[in-house]
Amino acid sequence: MDGLLIDSERQMYAKTGYDVSRILNRPIDMDFLTAQMGGSFKAYEEHLLERYGADYPLEEYWKMYWDRVNDTVYNVSIPLRPGVKKILDYCKDKGIKMAIASSSKHYVINSCLKNSGIEEYFDHIVSVEDVKNTKPDPEIFLKAIEHFNVDKSEALIFEDGHNGAQAAINGGLRLIIVEDLAYISEEDRAKAEMVTDDISKTIEYIEKENERTTGI
Repeated sequence: MDGLLIDSERQMYAKTGYDVSRILNRPIDMDFLTAQMGGSFKAYEEHLLERYGADYPLEEYWKMYWDRVNDTVYNVSIPLRPGVKKILDYCKDKGIKMAIASSSKHYVINSCLKNSGIEEYFDHIVSVEDVKNTKPDPEIFLKAIEHFNVDKSEALIFEDGHNGAQAAINGGLRLIIVEDLAYISEEDRAKAEMVTDDISKTIEYIEKENERTTGI
């Protein structure tokens, strides 16, 4: 969801972390913040302490951070990323089932999808709260696929960040990368079926795959 469907990584998570760190006079670089996108907040915290010191004022940081993020979640319609409405309409028209597999919590996912006007498109949601292992472990994707009772070869994962891309790769899943703010490695690019900056550009790929295989 974040950074792939809605512009939340730029408009909400990275910006909030950046602003709060400066209020605390313990600035965090934007490159560091974007590298955390798509992973768990536990990993985010561990990396923050490693990079910026064990004395970083985490209690103050997270209090200010979540106050601001929650205000955005509940009260702001975060813009959709380019091409999102087009591909959602295409998949819905073709009867292609869609799931969200997000490192966010359910209340964040539900609020963001509702505020952005796209909640009705999705048949299933898997949150970080539903799995034991977070991305880059493939559990969250495999759990979503299991819900539809299909072989993983019939699934296609869309990701915008390294942690999610690695989760797909580790699960032996087909991957399309839609580049945005988050870091993507050369391995991610090499193992992806396609790399693009507009998710709607993948419609042609889906059509060709459904012509020659059992489908997506």
